[in-house]
Formats: sequence, structure tokens, C-alpha cells
Amino acid sequence: MRSLLALIAIAVATPALAQFPPPGIYACADANGQKLGTLSLLVAGDYQWQTPDGKSASGQVSSAASSVRAVSGPLADQHWTGGFATTAGKTTFAFTTDVGKVSCGH
Repeated sequence: MRSLLALIAIAVATPALAQFPPPGIYACADANGQKLGTLSLLVAGDYQWQTPDGKSASGQVSSAASSVRAVSGPLADQHWTGGFATTAGKTTFAFTTDVGKVSCGH
């Protein structure tokens, strides 16, 4: 009986350990509020990045708990690392990059 309860506890807790940012479209700005582009997160860590002038590129991000790191594409070239939080259904990101702090949200 105890081992059954332990298995159930592990099964319930496991999804919380493997958290990944929710797919969606996020507007990104620098620390001064200047719009840098739009980050579209797709399933499985794929992303598309679109600059205000319409240029588009893609890559992948990795995630562990609430930490996020760009592993390929233009965001990886600029070393985007940071984290995300979801409160009341709204997800926001805070990144450190080669060009400074960047925040993204809905």
C-alpha cells in the first residue's frame, strides 16, 4: 500500500519538475521599453523571432524548471538566458542577453 502511494506521489509531482514555457506570442522590449521584436514559442522548444521591420528567423530554446536558454538561432547567437513565470494565466519572461536585459510578455 505504501509503495502504491509513493508511486502516485511521484507521478503527480513529475509534471511540475518538467515545466516548459507555454506556447504563445510574446512582445519583447529592452530595459528602456523599446520594442525589439516578437517571440513566438512553439511546442517542443521551437521558436520564431520577428523583428519590428519584419525580418524573421527561427531556433530552439531549452528549459529546466522555470529557466530558459536559447540553444540555436539568433537568440542563441546573442546568448539569451533567463526565466519565466506564469501568474493568473499571464506568462512573462526576463532575459539577460549580450545587448542587455530583455523582457517579453503578452
